[in-house]
Amino acid sequence: MNTLFGTKHLIILAVCLIVVVLGVKFARKMSLAQMCRRLLHIGVASEVIKVFYYILANEGTYGGVLPKSDLPFHLCSLQILFILIVVCTENPKIKELLLSFMMPSCLCGGVAALLIATQSSLNGGWIISLQYFCYHCAIAIFGISLMTSQQLRLTGRNLLLCLKFLLAIFLLSVYINSMLYDGSFSPNFMYVSSPPQSGLPFLNEDKGWLVYILRYALLVLVCVGGCYAYPLIKNARTKGREEAVK
Repeated sequence: MNTLFGTKHLIILAVCLIVVVLGVKFARKMSLAQMCRRLLHIGVASEVIKVFYYILANEGTYGGVLPKSDLPFHLCSLQILFILIVVCTENPKIKELLLSFMMPSCLCGGVAALLIATQSSLNGGWIISLQYFCYHCAIAIFGISLMTSQQLRLTGRNLLLCLKFLLAIFLLSVYINSMLYDGSFSPNFMYVSSPPQSGLPFLNEDKGWLVYILRYALLVLVCVGGCYAYPLIKNARTKGREEAVK
């Protein structure tokens, strides 16, 4: 069985790093609208592959029903819905809200998913491994591209919008997990119920759920703040130069 940071995983991570670097360079040649459409196409294709794979893999148990654990309520899967709205809506405020959230969530979520890969992505069929790692590379590329984009000027207001949206997503995940809990299946969408993997050094329940969720929240704040640091500093310098010219 292949394990986290085993030989197979390390080889995949090396390939993913190359893909992300090349993808970011390629994305710089596209407009923001083009990037959004490309991500939407990749996301829809990824979700179709995932749905059919897990239905067929569990056909003997669930028939033609998608297992609850594979419903698209994790952060990375939700990005497909968000990007669909961004592509389709003409409302600039909705686009701003979603892109403000997607920049750090795509970057951090994509990288985290590559590092803490699921067992099915490491030990399942080649098609689900390809789907998993390609999709998370794609959203990581999108997050980096948004962070460094000249077309999207992110400010402190965007950071505040992102944090508010995160709080809403957290509460929604708690409700979804509670509604889907049936005594035999314990859903863990957005990992608000328990850690994504057992044995993690910081994200664990050694001291109970409350300590875990506080650590989780702290880690999220650090990641979001880190993602916003670059565009905020860059925009502050740009604004300073513009004022100096005036």
